[in-house]
Amino acid sequence: MHSLDFLHHNEEELSINITSMIDVIFILLIFFMVSTQFKKTSLPLELPKTEESTESTEDNSTKVLAVSSDSLELDGKIITMEELEPTLKHLYAENAEIALSLECERTVDFEHIVQILTKIQNAGISRIGIVHEMLE
Repeated sequence: MHSLDFLHHNEEELSINITSMIDVIFILLIFFMVSTQFKKTSLPLELPKTEESTESTEDNSTKVLAVSSDSLELDGKIITMEELEPTLKHLYAENAEIALSLECERTVDFEHIVQILTKIQNAGISRIGIVHEMLE
């Protein structure tokens, strides 16, 4: 009977007080949030310089390149991928201030757009505007 009495006396609840540990964790969390510096990465971008005059001249220096999943149109005229770079080189030779507005459908693959942008860059054209639809 003595052994059973011994078991009843040791039935205390054991608990760990973690209040101070939680306080330390919150203090460390606040310290790291305040002291962390976020690195901003960006691409180098050269913006065109504006002239004092803001009037637009209609000298046909902007061309529209419409890109769909199966065709290319330069100012409404259908061209192929093989014709794109030589045509743009010819236009750039005629007018070095030419600007290109690139209008793409949403269904066009990104790889296809990159190929087109590479051909535009190889032609020497640096003034490119990309037109997109607003997401709803």
